Amino acid sequence: MVRSQAVKIEKNKGETVRKRLKELGMLKTHLLPKKNDENIFLPIHDGKKIGYQIVEMDFEEKKRKPRSYKDVLNLPPELQELLPTSYDIIGDIALIKIPDEILGYTKEIGNAILSVHKNVKVVCLSKPVAGEYRTRDVEVIAGEKRTTTLHREYGVELYLDVEKTFFSPRLAGERHRIAGLVKKNETVVDMFTGVAPFAIMVAKQGSPKIVYAIDKNPDAIEFAKKNVIHNRVIDKVEVIQGDTHEIVKEFVDKGVKANRILMNLPFSAQNFLNDALLIAEDGCVIHYYDVLNEEEIDNRISFLKKTSKNVKLEVKSIRTIKTYAPREFYTCFDITVTHMPA
Repeated sequence: MVRSQAVKIEKNKGETVRKRLKELGMLKTHLLPKKNDENIFLPIHDGKKIGYQIVEMDFEEKKRKPRSYKDVLNLPPELQELLPTSYDIIGDIALIKIPDEILGYTKEIGNAILSVHKNVKVVCLSKPVAGEYRTRDVEVIAGEKRTTTLHREYGVELYLDVEKTFFSPRLAGERHRIAGLVKKNETVVDMFTGVAPFAIMVAKQGSPKIVYAIDKNPDAIEFAKKNVIHNRVIDKVEVIQGDTHEIVKEFVDKGVKANRILMNLPFSAQNFLNDALLIAEDGCVIHYYDVLNEEEIDNRISFLKKTSKNVKLEVKSIRTIKTYAPREFYTCFDITVTHMPA
């Protein structure tokens, strides 16, 4: 309890007087007002007379909402400095990477995150993305015992499993950008679709003729099919399970040509560039994603141009989307394809 001067006012005048006191900078906003059957007592800073009856009494302090999960934890200062500054929230699941030095506090960290994010129901310790299917090992450290969730962004709803499929909420703005670039009746190929966030965003917010959504991960494909139906774009998105190299061969045999190709497979996308060029229509735009530091960008562009044959690649823009690691950035190259005479 805190002792303070207060304005004593009739209840029916309380809100008007409260606003006036706040405008004058006299209201103590960190203290909770009191009231009885007839009056309300508004705590104020000591100051000039303002024409109301002044009393002195004890007031309860407002509970301050913590600004960060770190504010909830009580760790030694040397360990507090090791706490991660950020983490991903996918649907109602928080994914956090915790340094080895503080792994003994995972439960406390998880509960702290739950306490400051009322929309989060599960907290998972996350390992780096790895393997053929770009998945991560996760361990539930607080909240409900599950790894499935429903994620929402820009009017799109996505069912997924954070353990069995790859998904990054930090690409939401990028997905929205690409959807806005798609022209009417474009044929779009999403070479590494995952649970189909790019494909569905493009189908819902752009005007494509068709979006081919390809992925090798059977779990991701099952969620992609469910998401396509759930978002009512089954007439615009065709989900295909298989190795992209093999699917492109089938496209070539069928004469499928793309106006826009999405290559969201950092660290490995360069291995599929020639596949993309086999189905790229003249003037096709390729959105190529990679993780690079600034010094590597020019070398990567040179490599891509040398890799392509009988095709001119023009990099129209380079976008840094997010930080991946110190001095490494998730980067998108918007590339236009022009076929050269044989």
